[in-house]
Amino acid sequence: MADTTTLSYWLNWRVLLCSVWVLTPMVIALLIIWKYEGPNHLKSDTGVIEQPLYDNEAWRPSLKQIHPLWLLGYRLFAFFLLLATLIFKIVINGVGIFLYYTHVAPCSVLMAVTGIV
Repeated sequence: MADTTTLSYWLNWRVLLCSVWVLTPMVIALLIIWKYEGPNHLKSDTGVIEQPLYDNEAWRPSLKQIHPLWLLGYRLFAFFLLLATLIFKIVINGVGIFLYYTHVAPCSVLMAVTGIV
C-alpha cells in the first residue's frame, strides 16, 4: 500500500486524472443548474412569472382527472409490494444482504458474537 500522507502520492498523474474525471461533471452540472435555476428562474421564456410549489402541491396529482384516492391507493400498493419483496429477500438470503463490503469486517465479528448469522 502506498502511504497517502506523503506529498508524492497526491502529486501523481492518477490523482489528477481522477480529479478531472470527478470535477468535470460536477462543474457542468453546476453550470446547468445555474442556467435553469439561477436568480431569475421564476420567469419562463415567455416572460410570465411561474409560481413555486406550495406545501401540499407535490403530493397532489397534476392531472385533475386523477382522483387523489387512486394515487394514494397506487402508492400504498407499490409500498406493500416493495415491502413484500424485501421480506422475501430477507427470508431467502438472510439479514446479510444489508452488509456492504466496507462493513463486512466489523459487522461480521459483531454478528458472529451475537449469533445473528
